[in-house]
Amino acid sequence: MKIAPTVLLILFLYVSCGKEPESKRPDIQPEMEIQNWARPGVQGQMSGAYFTYKNPLEISDTLVSIESPQAMMTQIHESYTTEDGLAGMREKKEIIIAPGQELVLKQGGLHVMLMNLNKDLSENDSVKVSLTFSQIGTTTFTLPVKRN
Repeated sequence: MKIAPTVLLILFLYVSCGKEPESKRPDIQPEMEIQNWARPGVQGQMSGAYFTYKNPLEISDTLVSIESPQAMMTQIHESYTTEDGLAGMREKKEIIIAPGQELVLKQGGLHVMLMNLNKDLSENDSVKVSLTFSQIGTTTFTLPVKRN
């Protein structure tokens, strides 16, 4: 239900109005409206994860790392098409998210690559993902594994 996250965001904004942050890293968990999921995958192979994250801060924040205990390596990749019409992917090392802006990770665009999986990921499993930002710190959430 979408009303609860909206009410929480309004309450957060009301409570925080007029206050200066006491530190560079406010002690809050970001309000996330996530259309989240991760692909099934085989141990030793790759999978993808997709979600939406909204920067709740009044300042820009930079995604500095992403981790998942289910994979030996986790990166944000961007999909692209060459002038010849060939599709490819490349790592996106720095992502700056403006205040209130959404980072949308989806098929065919920016997405998470879970590489060298530690175990099989089957439907109804879940994947933990930790995002570390330069301002807000680290937030961890769980994505359901499903076929899209």
